Amino acid sequence: MTILPDRQEREVEARTVADLLKALGMHSDAHLVLRRDEILTRDVRLKADDEVEVWPVISGGSSPRPLRPAAPATSPTSGEEP
Repeated sequence: MTILPDRQEREVEARTVADLLKALGMHSDAHLVLRRDEILTRDVRLKADDEVEVWPVISGGSSPRPLRPAAPATSPTSGEEP
């Protein structure tokens, strides 16, 4: 059984996580597959009785702050005053 983010359950025959995502038409870089609390990599072999969840990868956070210009570098003086 595969549980998708919209809580839809589907029976999918797949040998590996990569096969599962391909069968569902999902890109592996854009989705996580979980079995219980374990995130599975593409090469993990699945068993017929595995129950997994497929979730989209979501990134976010605050917008980057603008960088402040660096202070000009000071060079050592040669002892002369301007």
